[in-house]
Amino acid sequence: MNTSTITPPGKERLPLAAVIIAIFVVSWIGTVPQVMASWVGAKAVPGYIKLLQIFILAPGIVAVWAAWMNGGRAGLRQLLGRVVRWRAAWWIYAAVLLGPPAVVLASVLMSNALGFTALALPGPAKALATFAPTFLVYLLLNTEELAWRGYVLPRMQSRWSPLVAALVLGVIWTLFHMPYFFMKGGHPGGFTPLLFLLMLLPFSVLLTRTFNATAGSVLLPHLLHQSINSWGESLPFLPRFAHSLAPLTISVAILIVLSALVAVVRPPMWLKPA
Repeated sequence: MNTSTITPPGKERLPLAAVIIAIFVVSWIGTVPQVMASWVGAKAVPGYIKLLQIFILAPGIVAVWAAWMNGGRAGLRQLLGRVVRWRAAWWIYAAVLLGPPAVVLASVLMSNALGFTALALPGPAKALATFAPTFLVYLLLNTEELAWRGYVLPRMQSRWSPLVAALVLGVIWTLFHMPYFFMKGGHPGGFTPLLFLLMLLPFSVLLTRTFNATAGSVLLPHLLHQSINSWGESLPFLPRFAHSLAPLTISVAILIVLSALVAVVRPPMWLKPA
């Protein structure tokens, strides 16, 4: 983890809280047409439907703006440099790329084995054909990690231990997605608010560990984040596909166990760096 070049809290031109609020406000503009369309029909908001793209683009845009305002060229260079920081041990890449499909697949299989569901899994070729374009879109357009792990997390870790920072950020990250729960019928993925929170808290811990284990790389957490997003939509895992909360609930249990394990490996995540 590298927080040595972060301006001490209280000395930045834009306080962290103000940047987080800006991320929320600008990003939520992109949820308005989708929430409206769910209640009154897509035809009622055709001129604003392009605003949907703002939700996934805004976090990174706000983070870039904040980095420039607080650190000028040096701050911007530091933030964007995290995106191309790709050097990491092979096992980290293996965990990032193979962990998400393993968790999603194990959740579906366990749900079937326990009798909660009887979901048919697509063949490898079909699953990969669905995964690849979805992953590519998320990889190119979703800028959340540039904001949450690239900008916000280092500043939180300059104040708190990695574990505390991860859990606080997990709550903020959950609240960031709250507009989708106001859609008619609830979240389009079928999440309940509680399960969504219980999923993002341990996932935030895993992303924080990935960030710290790669000397502050945004690329590796970004790959992990978008991989689990894409596999969740490529296999019958999300409640809207599975017509059951069982696979998601099992995955939450798996993520909690994994996050508990990484929280105690060296260096322990509850210790604030000197």
